[in-house]
Amino acid sequence: MAVAAPHPFHGKTFYFATKHGKEALLKPLLAELGVNCIATLIDTDEFGTFSGEVERTGSVRETLRKKIKAAADQHSEAQLILASEGSFGPHPLIGFMQTDLESLLLWDRETGSEIYAEYLATDPIHAEKILGPRDDFRAFLKEINFPEHGVIVHPEGLLTPLFKGLHTERAVGQAMLDCFVASKTARVVLMTDLRACHNATRRNAIHKAGVKLIESLNSLCPTCEFPGFTVVEGIPGLPCGDCGVPSRIAKAVLLACPRCKTKEERPRPDGQRELDSSECEFCNP
Repeated sequence: MAVAAPHPFHGKTFYFATKHGKEALLKPLLAELGVNCIATLIDTDEFGTFSGEVERTGSVRETLRKKIKAAADQHSEAQLILASEGSFGPHPLIGFMQTDLESLLLWDRETGSEIYAEYLATDPIHAEKILGPRDDFRAFLKEINFPEHGVIVHPEGLLTPLFKGLHTERAVGQAMLDCFVASKTARVVLMTDLRACHNATRRNAIHKAGVKLIESLNSLCPTCEFPGFTVVEGIPGLPCGDCGVPSRIAKAVLLACPRCKTKEERPRPDGQRELDSSECEFCNP
């Protein structure tokens, strides 16, 4: 029986640019490929914070690259550097639904190649409430599945004082008292702490993004055998099953290599070959 060749990154180390313990979420997944994963402690808060004291500028991809550059500057010996970024907002198709987009970017210093993976979670624990001195904060804590999800507290309209990573009712209550003293409106803001080390559902989403990354790493280029030969775009033209008119829905996908740029068109992964007439713009204008 032939022995499977080791993964191209077997024996390598991924330097994870993080300060919130994310490397522990991906370490077991990467170990299956024979890859080690260690944290590169950089101050990722300088690129933006969920609590608002530092605004994130630029796109998700740009922020990921900033984190990677910071780690690369700190570790000149690192060949493979990984970064993660979470972004909360409305669903791209279903606007009223809140989502958490977890993105991972792996950079190979040797080739300059990037391998990207993402996972869109539709069940994030992400809430905020303004409370007065007589309001019961425990109802909010129950709503966000506390203490698995930590809390941030600050005065309404102010970001100082700012208390983060609170996981006990006593700590939340004390922080609220301090913030009431500083508040000009006699009200305080309670919000979920969205940092990965304080948010259980976000950690789960990052893990699922890691599974997507493993899928990409296991897809090797047919030309140069570099990892990351994955879908980069859909090719429209899926025909209607009744009238045969091509639609704007993808009929195929285009895969590309991040290193040698080899491209290959393949059928839709889900096997769909035609569009139901109920979704056809020609049959149902």
